[in-house]
Amino acid sequence: FFFFFKQKTAYEMLRSLVGSEMCIRDRYQRRVHGEINFQIERKLNMFGIVRQTSRKIKASQLKRAFASQIGGNKDLAKQNVAPSGVVRSDRLQFSKERLTDFGELPLGEIPDALKYDRPFNISTLSNGVRVATEYWDSPLSTIAVFINCGSRDESIENSGVAHFLEHLNFKGTKNRTRVQLELDVENMGGQLNAYTSRENTSYTMTVFKENTGKAVEILGDMLQNSLYDKNQVEAERETIYRECLETSKDQLETTIENSHYTSYRDSMMGQPILGIRENIGVISQDMIREFHQTHYHGNNIIVVGAGNVKHEQLVELVNQHFGKLPQTPQAGLSPKPREKAHFTPSVMMIRDDEMVNMNVGVFFEAPDWSHPDYYAFLMFQRMLGDYSADTHTGHHLNTADRQYNTIHTQLGQLPDVTIQKTIYAPYSDTGLFGSYLFGNEIHGFQMLFLSQLILSEYAAHINQAEVYRARNKLYNELLQHETGNDITQSIGNQLLYLNRRVPRSEIAQRVSHMTPRYLSRVATHWFFDRDISIVCWGPTGHLMAFSAYNRPIRRSTLGWYGS
Repeated sequence: FFFFFKQKTAYEMLRSLVGSEMCIRDRYQRRVHGEINFQIERKLNMFGIVRQTSRKIKASQLKRAFASQIGGNKDLAKQNVAPSGVVRSDRLQFSKERLTDFGELPLGEIPDALKYDRPFNISTLSNGVRVATEYWDSPLSTIAVFINCGSRDESIENSGVAHFLEHLNFKGTKNRTRVQLELDVENMGGQLNAYTSRENTSYTMTVFKENTGKAVEILGDMLQNSLYDKNQVEAERETIYRECLETSKDQLETTIENSHYTSYRDSMMGQPILGIRENIGVISQDMIREFHQTHYHGNNIIVVGAGNVKHEQLVELVNQHFGKLPQTPQAGLSPKPREKAHFTPSVMMIRDDEMVNMNVGVFFEAPDWSHPDYYAFLMFQRMLGDYSADTHTGHHLNTADRQYNTIHTQLGQLPDVTIQKTIYAPYSDTGLFGSYLFGNEIHGFQMLFLSQLILSEYAAHINQAEVYRARNKLYNELLQHETGNDITQSIGNQLLYLNRRVPRSEIAQRVSHMTPRYLSRVATHWFFDRDISIVCWGPTGHLMAFSAYNRPIRRSTLGWYGS
Protein backbone atom coordinates (compact mmCIF):
# COMPACT_ATOMS: atom_id res chain seq x y z
CA PHE A 1 0.00 0.00 0.00
CA PHE A 2 1.57 3.24 -1.09
CA PHE A 3 1.72 5.09 2.20
CA PHE A 4 3.10 2.33 4.42
CA PHE A 5 6.67 3.59 4.44
CA LYS A 6 9.59 4.80 6.48
CA GLN A 7 11.57 7.55 4.71
CA LYS A 8 15.33 7.90 4.80
CA THR A 9 16.24 10.26 1.99
CA ALA A 10 14.27 11.86 -0.79
CA TYR A 11 15.24 9.02 -3.13
CA GLU A 12 14.32 6.35 -0.59
CA MET A 13 10.98 8.10 0.01
CA LEU A 14 10.29 8.15 -3.74
CA ARG A 15 11.31 4.53 -4.17
CA SER A 16 9.24 3.27 -1.25
CA LEU A 17 6.16 5.29 -2.22
CA VAL A 18 6.19 4.48 -5.93
CA GLY A 19 6.74 0.81 -5.19
CA SER A 20 8.88 -2.05 -6.30
CA GLU A 21 7.59 -2.11 -9.89
CA MET A 22 9.48 1.01 -10.84
CA CYS A 23 12.58 -0.20 -8.99
CA ILE A 24 12.50 -3.56 -10.78
CA ARG A 25 12.21 -1.85 -14.15
CA ASP A 26 14.94 0.61 -13.27
CA ARG A 27 17.39 -2.06 -12.10
CA TYR A 28 16.55 -4.33 -15.04
CA GLN A 29 17.02 -1.52 -17.53
CA ARG A 30 20.38 -0.54 -16.03
CA ARG A 31 21.50 -4.18 -16.14
CA VAL A 32 20.39 -4.56 -19.76
CA HIS A 33 22.05 -1.39 -21.02
CA GLY A 34 25.15 -2.08 -18.96
CA GLU A 35 25.54 -5.47 -20.57
CA ILE A 36 24.92 -4.03 -24.04
CA ASN A 37 27.52 -1.29 -23.62
CA PHE A 38 30.06 -3.76 -22.24
CA GLN A 39 29.59 -6.15 -25.19
CA ILE A 40 29.74 -3.27 -27.68
CA GLU A 41 33.01 -1.99 -26.33
CA ARG A 42 34.42 -5.50 -26.26
CA LYS A 43 33.54 -6.04 -29.94
CA LEU A 44 34.92 -2.64 -30.93
CA ASN A 45 38.22 -3.32 -29.21
CA MET A 46 38.39 -6.79 -30.79
CA PHE A 47 37.92 -5.45 -34.33
CA GLY A 48 40.27 -2.53 -33.70
CA ILE A 49 37.83 0.07 -34.97
CA VAL A 50 39.33 3.51 -34.41
CA ARG A 51 37.46 5.79 -36.77
CA GLN A 52 34.70 7.75 -35.00
CA THR A 53 32.16 7.34 -37.80
CA SER A 54 32.71 3.61 -38.03
CA ARG A 55 32.50 3.32 -34.23
CA LYS A 56 29.08 5.02 -34.27
CA ILE A 57 27.81 2.84 -37.09
CA LYS A 58 29.09 -0.37 -35.55
CA ALA A 59 27.82 0.63 -32.10
CA SER A 60 24.31 1.22 -33.34
CA GLN A 61 24.29 -2.04 -35.24
CA LEU A 62 25.70 -4.05 -32.35
CA LYS A 63 23.32 -2.43 -29.89
CA ARG A 64 20.31 -3.47 -31.97
CA ALA A 65 21.70 -6.98 -32.32
CA PHE A 66 22.43 -7.55 -28.65
CA ALA A 67 19.18 -5.87 -27.62
CA SER A 68 17.17 -8.17 -29.83
CA GLN A 69 18.94 -11.20 -28.31
CA ILE A 70 18.09 -10.34 -24.71
CA GLY A 71 14.73 -8.73 -25.38
CA GLY A 72 15.85 -5.13 -25.01
CA ASN A 73 13.64 -4.03 -27.87
CA LYS A 74 10.53 -5.12 -25.95
CA ASP A 75 8.62 -3.17 -23.38
CA LEU A 76 10.42 -3.91 -20.13
CA ALA A 77 7.23 -3.60 -18.14
CA LYS A 78 5.61 -6.38 -20.16
CA GLN A 79 8.45 -8.79 -19.38
CA ASN A 80 7.37 -8.94 -15.77
CA VAL A 81 4.27 -11.00 -16.46
CA ALA A 82 2.78 -13.43 -13.97
CA PRO A 83 1.89 -16.99 -14.98
CA SER A 84 -1.72 -15.81 -15.21
CA GLY A 85 -0.74 -13.48 -18.03
CA VAL A 86 -1.53 -10.35 -16.03
CA VAL A 87 1.13 -7.66 -15.83
CA ARG A 88 2.27 -7.20 -12.23
CA SER A 89 1.55 -3.46 -12.16
CA ASP A 90 -2.06 -4.16 -13.09
CA ARG A 91 -2.49 -6.47 -10.11
CA LEU A 92 -1.84 -3.70 -7.58
CA GLN A 93 -4.82 -3.01 -5.36
CA PHE A 94 -4.68 0.78 -5.65
CA SER A 95 -3.68 2.85 -8.64
CA LYS A 96 -0.43 4.82 -8.45
CA GLU A 97 -1.08 6.93 -11.52
CA ARG A 98 -1.84 10.05 -9.47
CA LEU A 99 1.37 10.01 -7.44
CA THR A 100 3.33 13.21 -7.97
CA ASP A 101 5.77 15.02 -5.65
CA PHE A 102 7.75 12.54 -3.50
CA GLY A 103 5.19 9.94 -4.49
CA GLU A 104 2.40 12.02 -2.89
CA LEU A 105 -1.12 12.46 -4.14
CA PRO A 106 -1.96 15.91 -5.51
CA LEU A 107 -3.10 18.48 -2.99
CA GLY A 108 -6.71 17.84 -1.99
CA GLU A 109 -6.83 14.20 -3.11
CA ILE A 110 -7.15 11.29 -0.69
CA PRO A 111 -6.46 7.55 -1.10
CA ASP A 112 -9.22 5.59 -2.79
CA ALA A 113 -9.75 3.43 0.28
CA LEU A 114 -10.71 6.48 2.35
CA LYS A 115 -13.32 7.74 -0.09
CA TYR A 116 -15.92 5.25 1.12
CA ASP A 117 -17.79 5.39 4.41
CA ARG A 118 -20.10 2.87 5.99
CA PRO A 119 -23.80 3.76 6.33
CA PHE A 120 -24.53 5.73 9.50
CA ASN A 121 -27.92 6.38 11.10
CA ILE A 122 -29.05 8.28 14.19
CA SER A 123 -32.43 8.60 15.91
CA THR A 124 -33.70 10.28 19.07
CA LEU A 125 -36.21 8.60 21.37
CA SER A 126 -39.07 10.40 23.07
CA ASN A 127 -37.10 10.65 26.35
CA GLY A 128 -34.08 12.26 24.68
CA VAL A 129 -31.86 9.17 24.37
CA ARG A 130 -29.96 9.24 21.07
CA VAL A 131 -29.34 5.98 19.19
CA ALA A 132 -26.64 5.78 16.50
CA THR A 133 -25.45 2.85 14.40
CA GLU A 134 -22.76 2.12 11.84
CA TYR A 135 -23.39 -1.20 10.13
CA TRP A 136 -21.08 -3.67 8.45
CA ASP A 137 -21.28 -7.41 7.97
CA SER A 138 -19.53 -9.02 10.92
CA PRO A 139 -20.02 -11.92 13.36
CA LEU A 140 -19.79 -9.41 16.23
CA SER A 141 -21.67 -6.36 17.39
CA THR A 142 -20.51 -3.70 19.83
CA ILE A 143 -22.90 -1.66 21.97
CA ALA A 144 -21.59 1.38 23.85
CA VAL A 145 -23.44 3.74 26.17
CA PHE A 146 -22.01 7.24 26.66
CA ILE A 147 -23.08 9.48 29.53
CA ASN A 148 -22.23 13.16 29.32
CA CYS A 149 -20.73 13.46 32.80
CA GLY A 150 -17.34 12.92 34.38
CA SER A 151 -14.97 14.20 37.02
CA ARG A 152 -15.43 17.77 35.77
CA ASP A 153 -19.06 17.66 36.93
CA GLU A 154 -18.06 16.94 40.51
CA SER A 155 -17.19 19.33 43.32
CA ILE A 156 -14.30 19.35 45.76
CA GLU A 157 -16.59 17.77 48.38
CA ASN A 158 -17.63 14.78 46.23
CA SER A 159 -14.54 14.50 44.01
CA GLY A 160 -14.29 10.89 42.82
CA VAL A 161 -18.01 10.11 42.92
CA ALA A 162 -18.23 9.61 39.12
CA HIS A 163 -15.54 6.93 39.23
CA PHE A 164 -17.09 5.42 42.37
CA LEU A 165 -20.45 5.18 40.57
CA GLU A 166 -18.84 3.42 37.60
CA HIS A 167 -17.46 0.73 39.93
CA LEU A 168 -20.76 0.18 41.72
CA ASN A 169 -22.64 -0.34 38.45
CA PHE A 170 -20.83 -3.71 38.18
CA LYS A 171 -21.88 -4.87 41.67
CA GLY A 172 -25.37 -6.15 40.97
CA THR A 173 -28.86 -4.83 40.27
CA LYS A 174 -32.42 -5.44 41.38
CA ASN A 175 -32.67 -8.23 38.79
CA ARG A 176 -29.27 -9.97 39.08
CA THR A 177 -26.47 -10.25 41.60
CA ARG A 178 -22.84 -9.42 40.85
CA VAL A 179 -22.08 -13.09 40.21
CA GLN A 180 -25.09 -13.48 37.92
CA LEU A 181 -24.06 -10.36 36.00
CA GLU A 182 -20.57 -11.73 35.43
CA LEU A 183 -21.92 -15.15 34.40
CA ASP A 184 -24.39 -13.62 31.95
CA VAL A 185 -21.56 -11.81 30.20
CA GLU A 186 -19.17 -14.77 30.25
CA ASN A 187 -21.76 -17.26 29.00
CA MET A 188 -22.31 -15.11 25.91
CA GLY A 189 -18.57 -14.92 25.27
CA GLY A 190 -18.86 -11.16 25.63
CA GLN A 191 -16.56 -8.41 26.85
CA LEU A 192 -17.77 -5.65 29.17
CA ASN A 193 -15.62 -2.60 29.84
CA ALA A 194 -16.10 0.87 31.26
CA TYR A 195 -14.09 4.02 31.87
CA THR A 196 -14.55 7.44 33.42
CA SER A 197 -12.91 10.55 31.96
CA ARG A 198 -13.09 14.23 32.74
CA GLU A 199 -16.20 14.92 30.69
CA ASN A 200 -17.89 11.59 29.94
CA THR A 201 -18.37 8.01 31.13
CA SER A 202 -18.64 5.00 28.83
CA TYR A 203 -19.83 1.38 29.13
CA THR A 204 -19.00 -0.88 26.19
CA MET A 205 -20.02 -4.46 25.48
CA THR A 206 -18.93 -6.65 22.55
CA VAL A 207 -20.90 -9.84 21.83
CA PHE A 208 -21.81 -12.16 18.99
CA LYS A 209 -24.44 -10.66 16.72
CA GLU A 210 -27.19 -13.00 17.92
CA ASN A 211 -26.71 -11.72 21.49
CA THR A 212 -27.18 -8.03 20.71
CA GLY A 213 -30.56 -7.88 22.46
CA LYS A 214 -29.13 -9.47 25.60
CA ALA A 215 -26.27 -6.97 25.65
CA VAL A 216 -28.63 -3.98 25.47
CA GLU A 217 -30.75 -5.50 28.24
CA ILE A 218 -27.72 -5.98 30.52
CA LEU A 219 -26.48 -2.43 29.96
CA GLY A 220 -29.93 -1.00 30.59
CA ASP A 221 -30.25 -3.01 33.79
CA MET A 222 -26.83 -1.90 35.05
CA LEU A 223 -27.39 1.80 34.44
CA GLN A 224 -30.95 1.98 35.79
CA ASN A 225 -31.37 -0.70 38.45
CA SER A 226 -28.05 -0.88 40.31
CA LEU A 227 -28.54 -1.03 44.09
CA TYR A 228 -25.77 1.23 45.48
CA ASP A 229 -26.38 -0.16 48.99
CA LYS A 230 -24.15 0.73 51.92
CA ASN A 231 -22.41 -2.64 52.09
CA GLN A 232 -21.33 -2.36 48.45
CA VAL A 233 -20.08 1.19 49.00
CA GLU A 234 -17.98 0.17 51.98
CA ALA A 235 -16.60 -2.90 50.23
CA GLU A 236 -15.58 -0.89 47.18
CA ARG A 237 -13.58 1.75 49.07
CA GLU A 238 -10.56 -0.51 49.46
CA THR A 239 -10.62 -1.48 45.77
CA ILE A 240 -10.71 2.15 44.62
CA TYR A 241 -7.99 3.12 47.09
CA ARG A 242 -5.71 0.39 45.74
CA GLU A 243 -6.46 1.54 42.19
CA CYS A 244 -5.41 5.07 43.12
CA LEU A 245 -2.15 3.77 44.58
CA GLU A 246 -1.42 1.67 41.49
CA THR A 247 -2.16 4.62 39.20
CA SER A 248 0.24 6.81 41.17
CA LYS A 249 3.01 4.31 40.32
CA ASP A 250 2.41 4.87 36.61
CA GLN A 251 4.77 7.77 35.94
CA LEU A 252 3.19 8.73 32.62
CA GLU A 253 -0.36 8.88 34.03
CA THR A 254 0.77 10.74 37.14
CA THR A 255 2.69 13.32 35.09
CA ILE A 256 -0.34 13.93 32.88
CA GLU A 257 -2.61 14.32 35.91
CA ASN A 258 -0.16 16.79 37.42
CA SER A 259 -0.03 18.66 34.10
CA HIS A 260 -3.81 19.03 34.17
CA TYR A 261 -3.66 20.25 37.75
CA THR A 262 -1.07 22.94 37.10
CA SER A 263 -2.69 23.92 33.76
CA TYR A 264 -6.21 24.32 35.21
CA ARG A 265 -5.73 25.46 38.76
CA ASP A 266 -8.84 26.50 40.69
CA SER A 267 -10.97 24.37 38.35
CA MET A 268 -12.39 20.85 38.55
CA MET A 269 -10.66 20.19 35.21
CA GLY A 270 -7.43 20.08 37.19
CA GLN A 271 -8.61 17.50 39.70
CA PRO A 272 -7.71 13.81 39.16
CA ILE A 273 -10.20 11.59 37.35
CA LEU A 274 -10.12 9.03 40.13
CA GLY A 275 -10.86 11.76 42.63
CA ILE A 276 -9.05 13.26 45.56
CA ARG A 277 -7.60 10.36 47.51
CA GLU A 278 -8.77 11.74 50.85
CA ASN A 279 -12.36 11.70 49.57
CA ILE A 280 -12.48 7.92 49.14
CA GLY A 281 -13.42 7.43 52.77
CA VAL A 282 -15.95 10.30 52.69
CA ILE A 283 -18.10 9.47 49.65
CA SER A 284 -21.46 8.17 50.86
CA GLN A 285 -24.38 6.25 49.45
CA ASP A 286 -26.43 9.46 49.25
CA MET A 287 -23.73 11.24 47.20
CA ILE A 288 -23.63 8.38 44.72
CA ARG A 289 -27.39 8.18 44.27
CA GLU A 290 -27.70 11.94 43.91
CA PHE A 291 -25.01 12.02 41.22
CA HIS A 292 -26.73 9.16 39.38
CA GLN A 293 -30.16 10.83 39.49
CA THR A 294 -28.68 14.15 38.38
CA HIS A 295 -26.67 13.00 35.37
CA TYR A 296 -28.02 9.62 34.19
CA HIS A 297 -31.06 10.88 32.27
CA GLY A 298 -32.21 10.72 28.66
CA ASN A 299 -30.76 14.00 27.38
CA ASN A 300 -27.31 12.98 28.64
CA ILE A 301 -27.18 9.46 27.15
CA ILE A 302 -26.09 8.20 23.73
CA VAL A 303 -26.31 4.52 22.73
CA VAL A 304 -24.01 3.56 19.85
CA GLY A 305 -24.04 0.28 17.92
CA ALA A 306 -21.30 -0.84 15.56
CA GLY A 307 -20.87 -4.01 13.55
CA ASN A 308 -23.67 -6.40 12.66
CA VAL A 309 -26.54 -4.47 14.23
CA LYS A 310 -29.37 -2.93 12.21
CA HIS A 311 -30.50 0.55 13.12
CA GLU A 312 -34.20 -0.28 13.45
CA GLN A 313 -33.32 -3.27 15.61
CA LEU A 314 -31.19 -1.21 18.00
CA VAL A 315 -33.76 1.60 18.22
CA GLU A 316 -36.40 -0.93 19.24
CA LEU A 317 -34.11 -2.54 21.82
CA VAL A 318 -33.05 0.78 23.34
CA ASN A 319 -36.64 1.97 23.47
CA GLN A 320 -37.53 -1.24 25.32
CA HIS A 321 -34.69 -1.17 27.87
CA PHE A 322 -33.91 2.57 28.19
CA GLY A 323 -37.35 4.00 27.47
CA LYS A 324 -38.23 4.46 31.16
CA LEU A 325 -35.34 6.82 31.83
CA PRO A 326 -36.48 10.37 32.64
CA GLN A 327 -35.59 12.95 30.02
CA THR A 328 -34.26 15.45 32.58
CA PRO A 329 -32.92 15.21 36.16
CA GLN A 330 -35.39 14.34 38.84
CA ALA A 331 -37.31 17.16 40.53
CA GLY A 332 -35.19 19.26 42.85
CA LEU A 333 -31.91 18.20 41.24
CA SER A 334 -29.91 20.12 38.70
CA PRO A 335 -26.37 19.49 37.39
CA LYS A 336 -23.61 21.82 38.45
CA PRO A 337 -22.86 24.20 35.57
CA ARG A 338 -19.50 23.61 33.96
CA GLU A 339 -17.38 26.66 34.65
CA LYS A 340 -14.94 27.82 31.99
CA ALA A 341 -11.56 26.13 32.40
CA HIS A 342 -8.92 28.85 32.19
CA PHE A 343 -5.41 27.83 31.19
CA THR A 344 -2.91 28.87 33.86
CA PRO A 345 0.75 29.06 32.74
CA SER A 346 2.83 27.66 35.58
CA VAL A 347 5.73 25.46 36.65
CA MET A 348 5.40 22.49 39.02
CA MET A 349 8.57 20.91 40.39
CA ILE A 350 8.15 17.62 42.29
CA ARG A 351 11.57 16.76 43.67
CA ASP A 352 12.33 13.13 44.45
CA ASP A 353 16.05 12.45 44.56
CA GLU A 354 15.49 8.72 45.08
CA MET A 355 14.07 8.33 41.58
CA VAL A 356 16.49 7.09 38.93
CA ASN A 357 15.05 9.10 36.01
CA MET A 358 13.07 12.27 35.53
CA ASN A 359 9.62 12.88 34.05
CA VAL A 360 8.88 16.10 32.19
CA GLY A 361 5.55 17.32 30.81
CA VAL A 362 5.40 20.50 28.71
CA PHE A 363 1.98 21.64 27.48
CA PHE A 364 0.43 24.48 25.49
CA GLU A 365 -3.19 25.52 25.50
CA ALA A 366 -4.82 23.86 22.50
CA PRO A 367 -8.12 24.04 20.55
CA ASP A 368 -11.20 22.20 21.75
CA TRP A 369 -13.14 19.58 19.80
CA SER A 370 -15.21 22.10 17.83
CA HIS A 371 -12.41 24.54 16.98
CA PRO A 372 -11.44 24.86 13.29
CA ASP A 373 -7.80 24.13 14.15
CA TYR A 374 -8.63 20.77 15.70
CA TYR A 375 -7.63 18.87 12.56
CA ALA A 376 -4.37 20.79 12.23
CA PHE A 377 -3.47 19.60 15.72
CA LEU A 378 -4.06 16.03 14.63
CA MET A 379 -1.32 16.70 12.11
CA PHE A 380 1.00 18.28 14.68
CA GLN A 381 0.48 15.28 16.94
CA ARG A 382 1.72 12.97 14.20
CA MET A 383 4.50 15.30 13.07
CA LEU A 384 6.07 15.07 16.51
CA GLY A 385 5.08 11.42 16.93
CA ASP A 386 6.26 9.13 19.71
CA TYR A 387 9.89 8.32 20.37
CA SER A 388 11.34 5.25 22.05
CA ALA A 389 15.04 4.54 22.41
CA ASP A 390 14.35 0.84 21.80
CA THR A 391 12.87 1.59 18.38
CA HIS A 392 14.64 4.71 17.18
CA THR A 393 18.27 3.93 18.01
CA GLY A 394 20.68 1.45 16.48
CA HIS A 395 21.92 0.83 12.96
CA HIS A 396 18.67 0.32 11.05
CA LEU A 397 16.10 2.30 9.09
CA ASN A 398 14.43 3.65 12.25
CA THR A 399 17.51 5.47 13.50
CA ALA A 400 16.75 9.06 14.40
CA ASP A 401 19.25 10.61 11.96
CA ARG A 402 17.51 8.91 9.00
CA GLN A 403 14.05 10.31 9.64
CA TYR A 404 12.21 13.41 8.51
CA ASN A 405 11.27 14.18 12.09
CA THR A 406 12.91 17.14 13.77
CA ILE A 407 12.32 16.15 17.38
CA HIS A 408 13.39 12.53 16.83
CA THR A 409 16.61 13.71 15.22
CA GLN A 410 17.38 15.82 18.27
CA LEU A 411 16.38 13.09 20.73
CA GLY A 412 18.64 10.64 18.93
CA GLN A 413 21.59 12.74 20.11
CA LEU A 414 20.47 12.37 23.76
CA PRO A 415 21.17 8.70 24.54
CA ASP A 416 19.66 8.80 28.03
CA VAL A 417 16.26 10.18 26.94
CA THR A 418 14.35 6.97 26.36
CA ILE A 419 10.69 7.99 25.87
CA GLN A 420 8.85 10.89 24.29
CA LYS A 421 5.11 10.89 23.69
CA THR A 422 3.00 13.57 22.03
CA ILE A 423 -0.31 14.13 23.80
CA TYR A 424 -3.35 16.02 22.50
CA ALA A 425 -6.28 16.15 24.92
CA PRO A 426 -9.19 18.21 23.53
CA TYR A 427 -12.26 18.97 25.64
CA SER A 428 -15.54 20.83 25.19
CA ASP A 429 -14.09 24.34 25.70
CA THR A 430 -10.31 23.93 25.92
CA GLY A 431 -7.50 21.50 25.29
CA LEU A 432 -3.89 20.60 26.07
CA PHE A 433 -1.14 19.80 23.59
CA GLY A 434 2.42 18.92 24.43
CA SER A 435 4.99 16.27 25.12
CA TYR A 436 5.88 13.85 27.86
CA LEU A 437 9.57 13.01 28.15
CA PHE A 438 11.31 10.44 30.30
CA GLY A 439 15.05 10.19 30.75
CA ASN A 440 18.08 10.62 32.93
CA GLU A 441 18.46 13.84 34.89
CA ILE A 442 21.66 14.65 33.00
CA HIS A 443 19.46 15.70 30.06
CA GLY A 444 17.01 17.63 32.23
CA PHE A 445 17.64 20.96 30.48
CA GLN A 446 17.10 19.46 27.02
CA MET A 447 13.88 17.71 28.09
CA LEU A 448 12.67 20.93 29.68
CA PHE A 449 13.10 23.07 26.56
CA LEU A 450 13.27 20.85 23.46
CA SER A 451 9.61 20.22 22.59
CA GLN A 452 8.44 23.85 22.81
CA LEU A 453 11.48 25.04 20.85
CA ILE A 454 10.58 22.75 17.96
CA LEU A 455 6.86 23.53 18.06
CA SER A 456 7.48 27.28 18.07
CA GLU A 457 10.07 26.86 15.30
CA TYR A 458 7.30 25.36 13.16
CA ALA A 459 5.94 28.90 12.97
CA ALA A 460 8.93 29.80 10.79
CA HIS A 461 9.46 26.64 8.77
CA ILE A 462 8.00 23.17 8.36
CA ASN A 463 9.69 20.53 6.23
CA GLN A 464 7.41 19.36 3.43
CA ALA A 465 8.48 15.76 4.02
CA GLU A 466 7.28 15.97 7.63
CA VAL A 467 3.84 17.06 6.41
CA TYR A 468 3.67 14.16 3.97
CA ARG A 469 4.80 11.75 6.65
CA ALA A 470 2.24 12.96 9.21
CA ARG A 471 -0.58 12.96 6.66
CA ASN A 472 0.12 9.39 5.57
CA LYS A 473 0.38 8.28 9.18
CA LEU A 474 -3.07 9.73 9.84
CA TYR A 475 -4.40 8.01 6.71
CA ASN A 476 -3.06 4.71 8.02
CA GLU A 477 -4.68 5.22 11.41
CA LEU A 478 -8.03 6.02 9.83
CA LEU A 479 -7.84 2.80 7.82
CA GLN A 480 -6.92 0.80 10.91
CA HIS A 481 -10.00 1.90 12.86
CA GLU A 482 -11.86 -1.30 12.14
CA THR A 483 -12.86 -2.79 15.51
CA GLY A 484 -16.25 -2.17 17.03
CA ASN A 485 -14.67 -0.57 20.09
CA ASP A 486 -12.70 1.93 17.97
CA ILE A 487 -15.74 2.86 15.90
CA THR A 488 -18.10 3.30 18.87
CA GLN A 489 -15.57 5.46 20.73
CA SER A 490 -15.15 7.66 17.69
CA ILE A 491 -18.90 8.03 17.13
CA GLY A 492 -19.65 8.62 20.81
CA ASN A 493 -17.10 11.40 21.22
CA GLN A 494 -18.15 13.11 18.00
CA LEU A 495 -21.82 13.08 18.99
CA LEU A 496 -21.04 14.36 22.50
CA TYR A 497 -18.83 17.22 21.37
CA LEU A 498 -19.94 17.98 17.79
CA ASN A 499 -23.50 16.60 17.75
CA ARG A 500 -22.80 14.89 14.42
CA ARG A 501 -20.81 12.05 12.92
CA VAL A 502 -17.59 13.06 11.15
CA PRO A 503 -16.79 10.28 8.64
CA ARG A 504 -13.22 9.33 8.01
CA SER A 505 -13.46 10.59 4.42
CA GLU A 506 -14.14 14.10 5.74
CA ILE A 507 -11.18 13.93 8.13
CA ALA A 508 -8.93 12.74 5.31
CA GLN A 509 -10.27 15.44 2.98
CA ARG A 510 -9.59 18.19 5.53
CA VAL A 511 -6.08 16.94 6.14
CA SER A 512 -5.31 16.54 2.42
CA HIS A 513 -5.60 20.32 1.90
CA MET A 514 -3.10 21.24 4.63
CA THR A 515 0.13 22.76 3.36
CA PRO A 516 3.28 23.68 5.31
CA ARG A 517 2.34 27.34 5.03
CA TYR A 518 -1.09 26.75 6.57
CA LEU A 519 0.37 24.67 9.40
CA SER A 520 2.97 27.38 10.04
CA ARG A 521 0.19 29.93 10.47
CA VAL A 522 -1.54 27.65 12.96
CA ALA A 523 1.75 27.13 14.81
CA THR A 524 2.27 30.89 14.96
CA HIS A 525 -1.13 31.35 16.58
CA TRP A 526 -0.84 28.57 19.17
CA PHE A 527 2.87 27.98 19.81
CA PHE A 528 5.02 30.99 19.00
CA ASP A 529 5.58 33.33 21.96
CA ARG A 530 2.84 31.62 23.99
CA ASP A 531 2.61 30.65 27.64
CA ILE A 532 3.13 27.04 28.69
CA SER A 533 2.72 24.81 31.72
CA ILE A 534 5.57 22.59 32.90
CA VAL A 535 5.76 19.62 35.26
CA CYS A 536 9.09 18.11 36.33
CA TRP A 537 9.04 15.07 38.59
CA GLY A 538 12.14 13.28 39.83
CA PRO A 539 15.67 14.35 40.75
CA THR A 540 15.15 18.00 39.79
CA GLY A 541 17.73 19.60 42.08
CA HIS A 542 19.76 21.03 39.18
CA LEU A 543 16.58 22.56 37.67
CA MET A 544 15.47 24.51 40.72
CA ALA A 545 16.58 27.71 38.99
CA PHE A 546 13.54 27.18 36.76
CA SER A 547 11.12 26.48 39.60
CA ALA A 548 9.56 29.87 38.91
CA TYR A 549 7.99 30.93 35.63
CA ASN A 550 10.99 33.00 34.57
CA ARG A 551 12.45 34.58 31.46
CA PRO A 552 14.24 31.51 30.03
CA ILE A 553 11.00 29.52 30.12
CA ARG A 554 9.09 32.37 28.48
CA ARG A 555 11.73 32.73 25.75
CA SER A 556 11.69 28.99 25.03
CA THR A 557 8.59 29.50 22.89
CA LEU A 558 10.46 31.78 20.47
CA GLY A 559 11.95 28.92 18.50
CA TRP A 560 15.69 28.66 17.97
CA TYR A 561 15.84 32.43 18.16
CA GLY A 562 14.77 32.26 21.81
CA SER A 563 17.42 29.67 22.60
